[in-house]
Amino acid sequence: MTEYTGFDKIYRDIVMEIIEQGTDQDPTLVRAKYADGTPAPTRFIQGVNFKITPADGIPILKSKRVFQKTPLVELEWIWQELSNDVTWLQDHKCKVWNEWVDENNTIGKAYGYQLAKKCRRLPNHDEKLNQVEYVLHQLENNPGSRRIMTSLWDVDDLDEMTLEPCVWATNWKVNNGVLDLHVKQRSADMALGNPFNVYQYAVLHRLIADQLDFELGTMHWCIDDAHVYDRHIDVLKNQLSQPVPASEPTLVLPAKIAENGSTRSFFERRLSDVKLENYENNGVFKYEIAE
Repeated sequence: MTEYTGFDKIYRDIVMEIIEQGTDQDPTLVRAKYADGTPAPTRFIQGVNFKITPADGIPILKSKRVFQKTPLVELEWIWQELSNDVTWLQDHKCKVWNEWVDENNTIGKAYGYQLAKKCRRLPNHDEKLNQVEYVLHQLENNPGSRRIMTSLWDVDDLDEMTLEPCVWATNWKVNNGVLDLHVKQRSADMALGNPFNVYQYAVLHRLIADQLDFELGTMHWCIDDAHVYDRHIDVLKNQLSQPVPASEPTLVLPAKIAENGSTRSFFERRLSDVKLENYENNGVFKYEIAE
């Protein structure tokens, strides 16, 4: 066991700042509730920024177990399936969206629906690309651009989403062959959601860098409202008081070259096929879900 380093230290510093110096939510403004119907107020700080460099290793917490498969199945559904149909997730034994489905078993015009929109036209081309196609094309053909972005926050569609996106934007930046990723998150449940999201996008960053032969750069993360729920505070203090394993996990990406020698596309190299090896952690800490 060892002291906190990398993302574990970044995460602990942010959470302890919230617990020790954060602002308690106005009780008249509390929307979320626990399963027993009790209001679930938060303690929060605003404008949190951090960065993960390659030297920090794989940003998956060792202070608690973060389930490896579920985050990647969900991100595959969003970034590779480009889907809003929760049936696909359920068929892959992922239940994270079951509470927010509509009468058609979708999440409305949220997440994958937005990335699938044919909304970006290249110069001198009539056909439009979806947001993911556009990012990949520009990274490969126009890497100096400062406009290689995705957005899930379409104001015209917000009322037709069963839940507005928490992680809502990415910005991809190349310099001297190094690929950086900027991620914007409007709201972060620090006990449950943020560790899940950081691991997701760290894997996506690595897969796209590998796909396009870039050196992995820095992942910059920006949170507007970073919060902990009142019933999470004591569990978080316990979790973050324990020393963590010294070993570092490693990530194995799906092969870029197929057995027949052809180069596989980003959409063929499935995120759920990524393997995390040597992941030692302090086990499961149970947090009540607030919705």
